[in-house]
Amino acid sequence: MGAGIVGILLSAGYLHMTLDLPMGEIDQPGAGVFPLLVAGVFFVASISSLWEGWHHRAHSPKLDLPEGSDRVRLLKLIALLLVYFLLIPWAGFSLSSILFCAALIRLLSELTWWRSALYAFLMTAAIHIIFISILKVPMPSGELIALFRS
Repeated sequence: MGAGIVGILLSAGYLHMTLDLPMGEIDQPGAGVFPLLVAGVFFVASISSLWEGWHHRAHSPKLDLPEGSDRVRLLKLIALLLVYFLLIPWAGFSLSSILFCAALIRLLSELTWWRSALYAFLMTAAIHIIFISILKVPMPSGELIALFRS
């Protein structure tokens, strides 16, 4: 149920930010169409999760936190997400995403740092091409990039 409630709140916040983007026309959708669809799907999935949690709360087993190295990996993941969200306004979307993806791949796999960095660069480049170049979704460029441009 907690995941459903958090999902509803996140999707509502995401929807609120999406409403500032241009929707475009039927024959040429704007940058706000895809985020609007994502917010809607996320909202429906969160409602579904809340509904299922409400009906199965009496019969579900108690949730246990991971132990040992799995707990350490979970805490590292939470810290990594926090650093990523704090880094975006300062370093911008692209640089923050490359760093986040490289660290995440390294945390969750046995790949070397070089391969993790390569895959992170390729994933961020694909996201940049699709969302920023093609769909024209504005992403934060960051204070660091603005400092170098001036």
